[in-house]
Amino acid sequence: MDWPAGVTTGPIRTEDVPAVVEVANAIAAADETGEYMTVEGITEALDDAPDSLVVWLGGRPAGYGLVPESSVRDGQAIVKARGGVHPESRRRGLGGPLLDWQVGRARERGADLVDVEVQAANSGALALVASRGFEPVRYFRLMQRWYDDQPVTVTPLPDGCAVIGFDPRDDEKLRLAHNEIFVDHWGFAPKSEDEWKKWFTGSRHFRSALSRIVVDGDRIAAYALGYEFLVDTEKTGVREVWIGQVGTRREYRGRGLARAAVSAVLQVGQESGFQRSSLGVDADSPTGAGRLYESLGYTAISTEILHRLSLVRRRTPD
Repeated sequence: MDWPAGVTTGPIRTEDVPAVVEVANAIAAADETGEYMTVEGITEALDDAPDSLVVWLGGRPAGYGLVPESSVRDGQAIVKARGGVHPESRRRGLGGPLLDWQVGRARERGADLVDVEVQAANSGALALVASRGFEPVRYFRLMQRWYDDQPVTVTPLPDGCAVIGFDPRDDEKLRLAHNEIFVDHWGFAPKSEDEWKKWFTGSRHFRSALSRIVVDGDRIAAYALGYEFLVDTEKTGVREVWIGQVGTRREYRGRGLARAAVSAVLQVGQESGFQRSSLGVDADSPTGAGRLYESLGYTAISTEILHRLSLVRRRTPD
Protein backbone atom coordinates (compact mmCIF):
# COMPACT_ATOMS: atom_id res chain seq x y z
CA MET A 1 0.00 0.00 0.00
CA ASP A 2 1.40 3.40 -1.00
CA TRP A 3 1.25 5.36 2.25
CA PRO A 4 2.71 8.86 2.68
CA ALA A 5 6.00 9.31 4.55
CA GLY A 6 5.72 9.14 8.32
CA VAL A 7 2.78 6.74 8.32
CA THR A 8 2.77 3.43 10.17
CA THR A 9 -0.08 0.93 10.18
CA GLY A 10 -1.02 -2.33 11.82
CA PRO A 11 -3.95 -4.45 12.96
CA ILE A 12 -6.01 -2.90 15.75
CA ARG A 13 -4.79 -4.40 19.01
CA THR A 14 -6.56 -4.19 22.35
CA GLU A 15 -4.24 -1.39 23.43
CA ASP A 16 -5.08 0.54 20.23
CA VAL A 17 -8.83 0.61 20.85
CA PRO A 18 -8.88 3.90 22.84
CA ALA A 19 -6.99 5.58 19.98
CA VAL A 20 -9.50 4.24 17.47
CA VAL A 21 -12.34 5.55 19.65
CA GLU A 22 -10.63 8.96 19.59
CA VAL A 23 -10.56 8.92 15.77
CA ALA A 24 -14.14 7.67 15.44
CA ASN A 25 -15.49 10.34 17.77
CA ALA A 26 -13.53 13.12 16.07
CA ILE A 27 -15.10 12.02 12.78
CA ALA A 28 -18.58 11.91 14.36
CA ALA A 29 -18.18 15.44 15.70
CA ALA A 30 -16.73 16.94 12.52
CA ASP A 31 -19.20 15.28 10.15
CA GLU A 32 -22.14 15.62 12.56
CA THR A 33 -23.11 11.98 12.14
CA GLY A 34 -24.07 11.48 15.78
CA GLU A 35 -22.36 8.08 15.65
CA TYR A 36 -20.12 8.34 18.70
CA MET A 37 -18.27 5.24 19.82
CA THR A 38 -17.02 3.70 23.05
CA VAL A 39 -14.30 1.18 23.82
CA GLU A 40 -17.05 -1.44 24.14
CA GLY A 41 -18.53 -0.46 20.78
CA ILE A 42 -15.23 -0.69 18.90
CA THR A 43 -14.43 -3.97 20.65
CA GLU A 44 -17.78 -5.38 19.50
CA ALA A 45 -17.09 -4.20 15.95
CA LEU A 46 -13.69 -5.89 16.00
CA ASP A 47 -15.33 -9.16 17.02
CA ASP A 48 -17.25 -9.00 13.73
CA ALA A 49 -14.29 -7.81 11.62
CA PRO A 50 -11.63 -10.38 10.63
CA ASP A 51 -9.49 -7.55 9.25
CA SER A 52 -8.72 -4.23 10.91
CA LEU A 53 -6.18 -1.46 10.49
CA VAL A 54 -5.11 1.52 12.58
CA VAL A 55 -3.19 4.32 10.88
CA TRP A 56 -0.62 6.38 12.78
CA LEU A 57 0.87 9.65 11.54
CA GLY A 58 3.70 11.15 13.53
CA GLY A 59 2.81 8.94 16.47
CA ARG A 60 -0.80 10.14 16.54
CA PRO A 61 -3.86 8.07 15.58
CA ALA A 62 -4.89 9.31 12.14
CA GLY A 63 -7.40 6.77 10.84
CA TYR A 64 -8.78 3.28 11.04
CA GLY A 65 -10.52 0.71 8.88
CA LEU A 66 -12.64 -2.37 9.53
CA VAL A 67 -13.53 -5.09 7.04
CA PRO A 68 -16.39 -7.02 8.68
CA GLU A 69 -17.66 -10.46 7.82
CA SER A 70 -19.64 -10.51 4.60
CA SER A 71 -23.39 -10.94 4.48
CA VAL A 72 -25.05 -12.85 1.65
CA ARG A 73 -27.94 -11.23 -0.20
CA ASP A 74 -29.38 -12.52 -3.45
CA GLY A 75 -26.47 -14.91 -3.74
CA GLN A 76 -23.80 -12.21 -3.46
CA ALA A 77 -21.31 -11.76 -0.63
CA ILE A 78 -21.33 -8.12 0.51
CA VAL A 79 -18.76 -6.48 2.78
CA LYS A 80 -19.72 -3.17 4.40
CA ALA A 81 -16.43 -1.39 5.08
CA ARG A 82 -16.20 0.95 8.06
CA GLY A 83 -13.70 3.53 9.22
CA GLY A 84 -12.30 6.88 8.23
CA VAL A 85 -9.59 9.49 8.65
CA HIS A 86 -9.27 11.86 11.61
CA PRO A 87 -10.42 15.36 10.53
CA GLU A 88 -7.03 16.81 11.49
CA SER A 89 -5.28 14.30 9.20
CA ARG A 90 -7.44 14.74 6.12
CA ARG A 91 -6.04 15.97 2.80
CA ARG A 92 -2.76 14.18 3.55
CA GLY A 93 -3.18 11.19 1.27
CA LEU A 94 -4.46 8.73 3.86
CA GLY A 95 -8.01 8.07 2.70
CA GLY A 96 -7.04 6.51 -0.64
CA PRO A 97 -4.63 3.88 0.70
CA LEU A 98 -7.01 3.10 3.57
CA LEU A 99 -9.92 2.45 1.21
CA ASP A 100 -7.67 0.49 -1.17
CA TRP A 101 -6.60 -1.73 1.73
CA GLN A 102 -10.24 -2.40 2.66
CA VAL A 103 -11.19 -3.25 -0.92
CA GLY A 104 -8.13 -5.48 -1.25
CA ARG A 105 -8.97 -7.44 1.88
CA ALA A 106 -12.59 -7.83 0.78
CA ARG A 107 -11.42 -9.11 -2.60
CA GLU A 108 -8.99 -11.58 -1.04
CA ARG A 109 -11.82 -12.95 1.09
CA GLY A 110 -13.99 -13.57 -1.95
CA ALA A 111 -16.50 -10.75 -1.60
CA ASP A 112 -18.61 -9.83 -4.62
CA LEU A 113 -19.50 -6.31 -3.49
CA VAL A 114 -18.06 -3.67 -1.15
CA ASP A 115 -20.35 -1.05 0.40
CA VAL A 116 -19.33 2.20 2.08
CA GLU A 117 -21.53 4.91 3.56
CA VAL A 118 -20.63 8.55 2.87
CA GLN A 119 -22.23 11.71 4.20
CA ALA A 120 -23.70 13.74 1.33
CA ALA A 121 -22.04 16.86 2.76
CA ASN A 122 -18.56 15.29 2.75
CA SER A 123 -17.29 16.33 -0.69
CA GLY A 124 -13.81 14.90 -0.11
CA ALA A 125 -15.10 11.42 0.74
CA LEU A 126 -17.54 11.51 -2.18
CA ALA A 127 -14.70 12.32 -4.58
CA LEU A 128 -12.55 9.56 -3.10
CA VAL A 129 -15.07 6.75 -3.45
CA ALA A 130 -15.95 7.90 -6.98
CA SER A 131 -12.26 7.78 -7.93
CA ARG A 132 -12.17 4.13 -6.84
CA GLY A 133 -15.16 3.15 -8.96
CA PHE A 134 -17.85 3.15 -6.27
CA GLU A 135 -21.31 4.18 -7.40
CA PRO A 136 -24.18 5.60 -5.32
CA VAL A 137 -26.96 3.04 -4.94
CA ARG A 138 -29.15 4.20 -2.04
CA TYR A 139 -29.91 7.31 0.00
CA PHE A 140 -30.77 7.36 3.69
CA ARG A 141 -32.06 10.28 5.76
CA LEU A 142 -31.33 11.01 9.40
CA MET A 143 -34.48 12.50 10.91
CA GLN A 144 -34.96 14.23 14.26
CA ARG A 145 -37.86 15.41 16.37
CA TRP A 146 -37.42 17.70 19.38
CA TYR A 147 -40.01 17.28 22.11
CA ASP A 148 -40.18 21.03 22.69
CA ASP A 149 -41.19 21.66 19.07
CA GLN A 150 -44.63 20.10 19.30
CA PRO A 151 -46.65 17.96 21.72
CA VAL A 152 -46.93 14.21 21.26
CA THR A 153 -50.32 13.04 20.06
CA VAL A 154 -51.13 9.39 20.68
CA THR A 155 -52.66 7.68 17.65
CA PRO A 156 -55.90 5.73 18.17
CA LEU A 157 -55.97 2.09 17.11
CA PRO A 158 -58.49 0.08 15.07
CA ASP A 159 -60.84 -2.16 17.02
CA GLY A 160 -59.19 -5.37 18.14
CA CYS A 161 -55.65 -3.95 18.27
CA ALA A 162 -53.72 -2.81 21.33
CA VAL A 163 -50.33 -1.27 22.13
CA ILE A 164 -48.28 -3.21 24.67
CA GLY A 165 -44.76 -3.04 26.07
CA PHE A 166 -41.91 -5.31 25.06
CA ASP A 167 -42.07 -8.75 26.67
CA PRO A 168 -38.86 -10.84 26.45
CA ARG A 169 -41.02 -13.96 26.20
CA ASP A 170 -42.22 -12.72 22.81
CA ASP A 171 -38.74 -11.91 21.51
CA GLU A 172 -38.60 -14.81 19.05
CA LYS A 173 -42.05 -13.94 17.71
CA LEU A 174 -40.81 -10.39 17.21
CA ARG A 175 -37.70 -11.53 15.34
CA LEU A 176 -39.76 -13.68 12.99
CA ALA A 177 -42.20 -10.82 12.45
CA HIS A 178 -39.29 -8.49 11.65
CA ASN A 179 -37.89 -10.92 9.08
CA GLU A 180 -41.31 -11.27 7.47
CA ILE A 181 -42.02 -7.54 7.41
CA PHE A 182 -38.74 -6.49 5.81
CA VAL A 183 -38.44 -9.25 3.23
CA ASP A 184 -39.54 -6.81 0.49
CA HIS A 185 -37.20 -4.00 1.58
CA TRP A 186 -34.02 -3.16 -0.31
CA GLY A 187 -30.84 -4.77 0.98
CA PHE A 188 -32.52 -6.70 3.77
CA ALA A 189 -31.08 -9.97 5.05
CA PRO A 190 -33.05 -12.07 7.57
CA LYS A 191 -31.70 -11.83 11.09
CA SER A 192 -30.60 -15.01 12.83
CA GLU A 193 -31.27 -15.60 16.51
CA ASP A 194 -27.66 -14.70 17.34
CA GLU A 195 -27.73 -11.50 15.26
CA TRP A 196 -31.04 -10.46 16.78
CA LYS A 197 -29.77 -10.95 20.30
CA LYS A 198 -26.44 -9.23 19.64
CA TRP A 199 -27.52 -6.17 17.67
CA PHE A 200 -31.21 -5.73 18.47
CA THR A 201 -33.09 -6.70 21.65
CA GLY A 202 -29.94 -8.08 23.28
CA SER A 203 -27.89 -4.96 22.61
CA ARG A 204 -26.77 -2.97 25.64
CA HIS A 205 -28.34 0.08 23.96
CA PHE A 206 -31.80 -1.49 23.64
CA ARG A 207 -34.43 -0.13 25.98
CA SER A 208 -37.47 -2.34 26.52
CA ALA A 209 -39.19 0.54 28.31
CA LEU A 210 -38.87 2.62 25.12
CA SER A 211 -40.28 -0.07 22.84
CA ARG A 212 -43.88 -0.70 21.90
CA ILE A 213 -45.65 -3.56 20.12
CA VAL A 214 -49.04 -3.40 18.42
CA VAL A 215 -50.89 -6.70 18.72
CA ASP A 216 -54.05 -8.07 17.20
CA GLY A 217 -55.00 -10.74 19.70
CA ASP A 218 -51.80 -12.71 20.18
CA ARG A 219 -50.39 -11.75 16.77
CA ILE A 220 -47.72 -9.05 16.40
CA ALA A 221 -49.04 -6.55 13.86
CA ALA A 222 -46.51 -3.70 14.18
CA TYR A 223 -43.72 -2.48 16.44
CA ALA A 224 -41.25 0.31 17.19
CA LEU A 225 -38.05 -0.50 19.08
CA GLY A 226 -36.24 2.16 21.10
CA TYR A 227 -32.58 2.53 22.02
CA GLU A 228 -30.51 4.94 24.10
CA PHE A 229 -26.84 5.63 23.34
CA LEU A 230 -25.32 6.97 26.54
CA VAL A 231 -22.11 8.04 24.79
CA ASP A 232 -24.15 10.33 22.52
CA THR A 233 -25.70 11.99 25.56
CA GLU A 234 -22.24 12.39 27.07
CA LYS A 235 -20.86 13.99 23.91
CA THR A 236 -23.83 16.18 22.96
CA GLY A 237 -25.60 16.88 26.24
CA VAL A 238 -28.87 15.77 24.62
CA ARG A 239 -30.82 12.76 25.86
CA GLU A 240 -32.22 11.05 22.79
CA VAL A 241 -34.53 8.15 21.99
CA TRP A 242 -33.21 6.38 18.91
CA ILE A 243 -35.99 4.46 17.18
CA GLY A 244 -34.04 1.71 15.49
CA GLN A 245 -36.74 -0.44 13.89
CA VAL A 246 -40.32 0.26 12.88
CA GLY A 247 -42.38 -2.30 11.02
CA THR A 248 -45.90 -3.34 10.10
CA ARG A 249 -47.00 -6.68 8.74
CA ARG A 250 -48.20 -6.42 5.16
CA GLU A 251 -51.84 -7.27 5.91
CA TYR A 252 -51.99 -4.49 8.52
CA ARG A 253 -50.41 -1.72 6.45
CA GLY A 254 -52.40 1.43 5.81
CA ARG A 255 -54.26 1.23 9.13
CA GLY A 256 -52.08 3.56 11.20
CA LEU A 257 -50.39 0.87 13.29
CA ALA A 258 -46.81 2.06 12.73
CA ARG A 259 -47.93 5.58 13.58
CA ALA A 260 -49.48 4.26 16.80
CA ALA A 261 -46.32 2.36 17.75
CA VAL A 262 -44.00 5.31 17.10
CA SER A 263 -46.26 7.83 18.84
CA ALA A 264 -46.44 5.51 21.86
CA VAL A 265 -42.63 5.40 22.01
CA LEU A 266 -42.51 9.18 21.68
CA GLN A 267 -44.96 9.55 24.54
CA VAL A 268 -43.00 7.34 26.93
CA GLY A 269 -39.80 9.10 25.90
CA GLN A 270 -41.29 12.46 26.74
CA GLU A 271 -42.58 11.17 30.07
CA SER A 272 -39.10 9.79 30.84
CA GLY A 273 -37.35 13.12 30.32
CA PHE A 274 -35.84 12.64 26.88
CA GLN A 275 -35.28 15.78 24.82
CA ARG A 276 -35.23 14.41 21.31
CA SER A 277 -35.98 11.40 19.14
CA SER A 278 -34.09 10.39 16.02
CA LEU A 279 -34.32 7.66 13.42
CA GLY A 280 -32.97 6.71 10.02
CA VAL A 281 -35.08 6.07 6.95
CA ASP A 282 -34.52 4.75 3.45
CA ALA A 283 -35.36 7.65 1.13
CA ASP A 284 -36.98 5.15 -1.26
CA SER A 285 -38.81 3.08 1.35
CA PRO A 286 -41.56 1.05 -0.34
CA THR A 287 -43.92 1.88 2.53
CA GLY A 288 -43.45 5.66 2.37
CA ALA A 289 -41.94 5.69 5.85
CA GLY A 290 -40.39 9.13 5.38
CA ARG A 291 -43.80 10.74 4.92
CA LEU A 292 -45.08 8.99 8.05
CA TYR A 293 -42.23 10.33 10.15
CA GLU A 294 -42.65 13.85 8.78
CA SER A 295 -46.30 13.74 9.80
CA LEU A 296 -45.17 12.82 13.32
CA GLY A 297 -42.95 15.90 13.53
CA TYR A 298 -39.61 14.54 12.34
CA THR A 299 -37.46 16.56 9.95
CA ALA A 300 -34.53 15.36 7.83
CA ILE A 301 -31.24 16.85 8.99
CA SER A 302 -28.69 14.96 6.87
CA THR A 303 -28.33 12.42 4.08
CA GLU A 304 -26.04 9.42 3.92
CA ILE A 305 -25.32 7.80 0.56
CA LEU A 306 -24.54 4.12 0.28
CA HIS A 307 -21.90 3.56 -2.41
CA ARG A 308 -21.14 0.17 -3.90
CA LEU A 309 -18.20 -1.34 -5.77
CA SER A 310 -18.52 -4.59 -7.69
CA LEU A 311 -15.54 -6.93 -7.42
CA VAL A 312 -17.00 -9.45 -9.86
CA ARG A 313 -14.93 -9.58 -13.01
CA ARG A 314 -16.97 -9.21 -16.13
CA ARG A 315 -16.60 -12.10 -18.51
CA THR A 316 -15.42 -11.25 -22.00
CA PRO A 317 -16.85 -13.03 -25.04
CA ASP A 318 -14.76 -15.97 -26.29
